[in-house]
Amino acid sequence: MQANFPIAGIMPFSATDWPGKLTASVFTTGCPWACVYCHNPALQDPYGETTATVDELMELLASREGLLDAVVFSGGEPTMHRGLPVVIREVRRRFPALGVGLHTCGYLPSRIHELVDDPTSRPDWVGLDVKALPETLPGVVGCTPAGARNAWESLNFLAEASAAGLLELQVRTTVWHGGILEEQLPRLQEEVASRGLDLVIQWAHDVDSDGHYVGV
Repeated sequence: MQANFPIAGIMPFSATDWPGKLTASVFTTGCPWACVYCHNPALQDPYGETTATVDELMELLASREGLLDAVVFSGGEPTMHRGLPVVIREVRRRFPALGVGLHTCGYLPSRIHELVDDPTSRPDWVGLDVKALPETLPGVVGCTPAGARNAWESLNFLAEASAAGLLELQVRTTVWHGGILEEQLPRLQEEVASRGLDLVIQWAHDVDSDGHYVGV
């Protein structure tokens, strides 16, 4: 099938990308942000190397039918690509028993609205990375203040969708010891809790005191 959906890689089996689910995890090229602790900077290029087609993804899912609980679209940032809803609809058409998950930083609330408002493209579960408080976000990911506001608009929208029972939502953040995000963690937890949600905390590994990734 034809879809604007560049796939950088596929993990055929994963037990870590959707809590409690065995998934196939699909990683797209392209990310608009440059998080200081990013372990996969090669995926930031939207025109980076691809390793699979959508047809090959469908073949893989067919070969594992009955073994997987779900497919998770990750990145990079999958909502960058107009083909995402097309691919989700195709997964639902071919594999109706398969759950659909999405990892996103929320930088494109309009695309998230489009996905969720249409039941045929709505994810069953979303893992939303809330990188920082709005005033801190530009320094952490290199976005503009408008981009920070967009990310928090996505949080608000997805929190409402979750409360309405439209999808499951996990909100998570990444912090490192001694960094500004660790200092602001209580405020961030309060903001997320005010929306009726828990904040999952992930600790960055192989980073320096400023949070920059230094791993091999």
